[in-house]
Formats: sequence, structure tokens, C-alpha cells
Amino acid sequence: MDTELLNEICKRVQEKLQAIQLPSILVLTEEHGTICHETLENTELGRYYRMECALLADYQCSVKDCEAVVLYTLSNEALGKISHGIFDNGFTRLLGQALLEGKKIYAAEEGIELYEYRDTAPKAFYGRLEANLQMLKDSGLMIAAHEQIPDLILHGADTEAPEGCPEEPACSHAEAAADTDGDCAEELPEAVLDKKIITEKDMISLGNQRIKRVIIREKSILSDLAKEYAAKHKILIERRDISSGKREQRL
Repeated sequence: MDTELLNEICKRVQEKLQAIQLPSILVLTEEHGTICHETLENTELGRYYRMECALLADYQCSVKDCEAVVLYTLSNEALGKISHGIFDNGFTRLLGQALLEGKKIYAAEEGIELYEYRDTAPKAFYGRLEANLQMLKDSGLMIAAHEQIPDLILHGADTEAPEGCPEEPACSHAEAAADTDGDCAEELPEAVLDKKIITEKDMISLGNQRIKRVIIREKSILSDLAKEYAAKHKILIERRDISSGKREQRL
């Protein structure tokens, strides 16, 4: 046999063996889409993990040996079932198993159906469903923007301030300015963040600019990591109708 061909075969076999030994990440969805493919095909994650799609395997897989689960869809129906311990299909079975075994579970904000009804659902009804989601969060579910998930898997939820971030801001963080001293609030460097979903990356960018007050839409969704970063670095967050508000510092 040709030596060059033999070496190539050995090389490929070795690569396959190394891949088999890598810990696995299970990508869990209820339907086919495109957003999860970015994680499945992420080259940096591929260096350290075997990426598996549960849907492609018709949910005939186990989370027992995987290091983490990435959740890209969570319908209201599935949320209700999981929060009440009902595992009646492949998706709920794998998600329930991951929760029971204490696996790291990362959920993409963009795939959580409940968030789509934040502007329309009655407050009481939305709050009841949100309590189910909060129970999952209290059980270890980490919600973040899709683009943040690979970095969370590789580096964890490190919210330390980047170099150059201020450490002693003037006022504490709050979801609204009602409990904040008016004079203090007026002195804060501020910016308008006109986005539907606000992530930790947005907050870090503002921190680097020494922004200490952020004005956002009344119905904007703040990721948990964005809230944690704002609280840690004392960035005041105000919800306001910004359709006709200040625009010179809009981000």
C-alpha cells in the first residue's frame, strides 16, 4: 500500500478517535430551523465538543453523558408540561432528563415562545406562565441571546468588568427610576438603547463608554446576564416610551 495513502488513513482514523473522546453538547429543538445550525457548525465549539442534534436523531439519544444542553425552542405547551413534570414526547423527555440530572442547560431567548406575548397577554395570565419559566431558571436553566451561547459554554457566565470599565459609578441599578434620587439621575451619562432584546454584550459596550443610565423601550426584553451586568456595574435602566424621545445618543 502506498505510504502516503496509509499515513492519510491513519491521520483520519486518529481524528475520528479524538472526536469520539470529546465531551458532547446536545442541541435540543422542537422543530427544524436555521438558528441552531450556527451552534451545531460553530468551529470553536467543535474543537472541544461533539455537537449533536436531538431532532435529527428523532430524540433517540440520552443526555446522561453530555456536558450541556442547548435549548433553541421552548413552546408554551412544552413549558407547561415540563414545569409540571410531564414528559410525554421526545423533546420533553430529554429536557426533563437534563433537569433531573442537573445538566447545564442554555436556552436561546429568541426561541422562548412566551416572550412573543409580552405586549399582548393579560398581566395576570402572563405572570402565571412566567412563573413556570422562573421555576426552570431557578432549577438551572440559563437564558441568553443566541449569539452569546457559544461563549457561555466555553468560558462560563463571567461578568467581570472589562479593562477600562468604571468601578465606582454614582447611582445604583434599578429597573425604573422611581426609587432613584432625581438630582443624581440627572448627572448620569446616558444613552438610548432602542432594541427589542438587550443582551450582556450591549451592556458591556455601554460600560466601556462609561454610560451610567440607559433608556430602553417599555417592553424591551432584558437577558438575565444583561441585568446582572447592569446591577454589578451600577448602570441605571429606565423603561420609557422612546418613540419620540431623545435620539442624539440612540444606540
